[in-house]
Amino acid sequence: MLYQVTRIWQMIPENDRQLDDERLPGVSIIIAARNEESNILPLIRSLTRVQYPDDKLEVIVIDDASEDRTPQYLQDHMASRELFQWLTLENLPEFRGSYKKRALTCGINRARFPVIITTDADCEFNAGWVRAMVETLVAKDLVMACGPVNYTASNWLSPVLNTELACLMAIGAVSIYSGNSTMCNGANLCFYKKAFNTVNGYKGFEHIASGDDEFLLYKLNQQYPGKIGFVKQRQAIVNTNPPSSLTDFFNQRKRWSGKWKEHRSVAPRVLALFIFGFHLMFITVILITLFGVYSWKVMAVQLLTKLLMEFFLVSSVFGFLGKRPALKWILLMQLLYSLYVVIVGVAVQFFGFSWKNRQY
Repeated sequence: MLYQVTRIWQMIPENDRQLDDERLPGVSIIIAARNEESNILPLIRSLTRVQYPDDKLEVIVIDDASEDRTPQYLQDHMASRELFQWLTLENLPEFRGSYKKRALTCGINRARFPVIITTDADCEFNAGWVRAMVETLVAKDLVMACGPVNYTASNWLSPVLNTELACLMAIGAVSIYSGNSTMCNGANLCFYKKAFNTVNGYKGFEHIASGDDEFLLYKLNQQYPGKIGFVKQRQAIVNTNPPSSLTDFFNQRKRWSGKWKEHRSVAPRVLALFIFGFHLMFITVILITLFGVYSWKVMAVQLLTKLLMEFFLVSSVFGFLGKRPALKWILLMQLLYSLYVVIVGVAVQFFGFSWKNRQY
């Protein structure tokens, strides 16, 4: 499987579309923000560097009932900027759905342009980001273009997280390119507002805390088969921050993993079960090898094969992202990643999680 993913990833062409300004549609960038006071200023600075016709661009930030100084920061630093607008939503203690989907829907309904780009408040962007996403959407006659995402900030978890994100991005890109769209990243999505409304947005999945990206991908793919694309272009890369602590890391992964059984498409469910089963089997093989039930030589060959396949995949993706893979970190992931996948897979079935100071 890893060999196939690597091969198809390398087959995906790096898009280099060029459209005249007259052909570029209007774009509304929608960002849901909660407790993001430390990220608002970098976000604004990054957005002001984006190169796109001013009369065809707007930025809408929806403050999702923040409990810090996010609303004040938005007011202080956006009031004088013509391209920016913001609104604040009330906290609803009785609300049991996805706050982020509520915020994004509010922003999309308010948008005045036909093309929507969603991203997150902790992201930063290349100058050509919007243009790269939109040009692919228009030139390839798509209804949704999914873009690449990259971790930039460094902490002790970064090597493992960078490797994991690279693999997930490649799998998502390959699934989209192959016509069996299974995953994408909500930090970098571009789609038509009309298509969003045609499929009734997030309706049917409002109760699930996460999945604003994958469930919309699923609905659009059902309604418009063959009209989803991946933007393999360096200017389209969105940079974001990794979880800053082990607690945040596990809460994020439990939030992500919790949506697998809610998919109505068979492919994402099968993929999730396959990944869980593969890593459970890998741990089992290690254990029975330690107890002398399984051959050390066979296990060593299997581990080396897996290591090399993952290294080739990560090397290819890191090359696109402008990074250099470290074999020692991929080796470490062989020992830790399977254990982490199984723990999170089990924990999400029995325990809730906390996200942005809300309990789920």
